[in-house]
Amino acid sequence: MNRLFLIAVLFISTSCFAQKSLRDSLFSGKLKADSALVASSKIVKDSSNKTDVDQLTKTSTDTIAKLNDPAKTELRYSDNNKTWKKFTDEYTKIITLEMTTTKKIKKGGYTVTLEYEIGTDGVVSTKNIICDPKSEALISLINERMMANAPQLAPQIVNGVPRKSSKRQILVFVKEKN
Repeated sequence: MNRLFLIAVLFISTSCFAQKSLRDSLFSGKLKADSALVASSKIVKDSSNKTDVDQLTKTSTDTIAKLNDPAKTELRYSDNNKTWKKFTDEYTKIITLEMTTTKKIKKGGYTVTLEYEIGTDGVVSTKNIICDPKSEALISLINERMMANAPQLAPQIVNGVPRKSSKRQILVFVKEKN
């Protein structure tokens, strides 16, 4: 029993040492992992003869499909962060100016949490507007002025498919005069 245990410990320690030295050799740059690249390139060379005929038929069907489907065009979107930042900066100034002219909003600072959703088509829709301290006039002002003119943003792409995404934006408004 002791001999069997001793042999097992000896085998395990030898394999652990071998793995450690292999790891050290890989990370120090002594070994290079190009053997897999050679094997894959041989496979690609063998199968390239078969795909030559397939590529010709594929390209001809692709061009026909493009001609028959003009509605499917690739949309170009600008950077969401820059577009949204420019939009919020512009409309924060407009809403601050309109706050000073209205008497429905009291003097003080307001923190607004704007919850919005970017649809699969890039359209921005308002989910919720939370104002602290509570001001219905400010919420309606943001809904009418700001969110009615929201820009179209790029939808979130997951595995090549556009998805809805929910976002939050915190805005701070200060009304100094009443």
